[in-house]
Amino acid sequence: MVNVNDFLKQNDNEALDAAIAARGADGIVVIPPRESADGRDFWLLDRAVLLPSNTTVILQNCKIKLSDRCRDNFFRSANCGMGIEENEPLCNIHIKGEGNAVLEGADHPRATGDGGKILKNPCPFTVEDICKYADWVPAERKTPAQITFADRHDCSYGTDAGKENESQKGDWRGIGILFACVEHFSIRGITVRESHGWAISLEACANGYLEKIHFDARMNKVIDGMLQNMENQDGIDLRNGCHDITIQDITGETGDDVIALTAIVGSKRGYIPGGSLGTTHVMHNDYTRRDPDIYNVIIRNVRAYSSLCYIVRLLPCNAQIRNVVIDGVIDTSPTDVICGGIFLGEQDAAYGKNLPDSLQNITISNFVYNNVKKAIRVDGYWKNGTITGVIATRTKFPVVSYLRENGLQNVQISNIVAPEGQSEIGKA
Repeated sequence: MVNVNDFLKQNDNEALDAAIAARGADGIVVIPPRESADGRDFWLLDRAVLLPSNTTVILQNCKIKLSDRCRDNFFRSANCGMGIEENEPLCNIHIKGEGNAVLEGADHPRATGDGGKILKNPCPFTVEDICKYADWVPAERKTPAQITFADRHDCSYGTDAGKENESQKGDWRGIGILFACVEHFSIRGITVRESHGWAISLEACANGYLEKIHFDARMNKVIDGMLQNMENQDGIDLRNGCHDITIQDITGETGDDVIALTAIVGSKRGYIPGGSLGTTHVMHNDYTRRDPDIYNVIIRNVRAYSSLCYIVRLLPCNAQIRNVVIDGVIDTSPTDVICGGIFLGEQDAAYGKNLPDSLQNITISNFVYNNVKKAIRVDGYWKNGTITGVIATRTKFPVVSYLRENGLQNVQISNIVAPEGQSEIGKA
């Protein structure tokens, strides 16, 4: 076991790198509050901390913060990153928080959002400020009644906006914790606050646990006196190739989906090498050489909400999501936030096609939903499953709504409590 304070260097990244390199046979690196004569007790990162196999990072009542110079992750598995086209498998990587362990974004992020969002600075969030300051909205439409959803969400804050030789869109560097091709892993006991994009993303990872994680993000932040828009602040994203993973004891608020399983094989883009910018995938997209599916996932004990999207989202496009248990989800959204519940599939659009066998063997149980959107929404094809023990206290739509005539095949529904006058199941 090594302590990072024993390796204090000129900057905090050097101390962390030195401690990881010096870890012993147990692989344990302890990160307590920073001890330094300069009086700063939190760790400040200019770049990601890379984690090799057989590494356990213990965050003991400490805060790790991204600096305003950082356009990178908090932690990343050491086998992926810019220019790494092929990812060697790693194993036994663990991040464990003890006490109050916090990962916090920069005061002035260089970039936020995903590869579909254009960086702007300023990037106003409120309709009133969009009308005053948004240079992407034509002058003739700068009235509150004419501001569209796209006007509010196509752009995201970043101080790299307009700078030469800097990507003008978000990418995988904005993800808080990014693992690729890692087996036998865990991330537990942490708070992720004001992430620049998704808080946690896993690609082709297996046999792991994500538990006791709290999120603190809402798609906006006051920066330089203005409420700025910060897109795509998902909580946990499992990507293509993830399997045999448990997600449990999740709390808090996210700007985008709290938990998303996205097995997307795009049909419109050509080959994208691993480590490319402009995408939230750090791995290559040649699915003839890697598994496209997500399977054997347990999601349980979730008490959280999203400021814009869904608590749990399963999105397969030209791929499968199968063998998923979703149990014990409570929507904690306040009355002024319109939060989505559980969303399965999507209309065929930019992501790709929902195949007839895209969603298989899924159970949803013990779900309490409190808001005014759809509690359980099935836009794709779902074959073999159960929905039981759902209470929806307020919803404008059927508790279970489906889009396609044959969208539900051999799905058993029972023990649904709907608001008075609302149906248990119906077509969207």
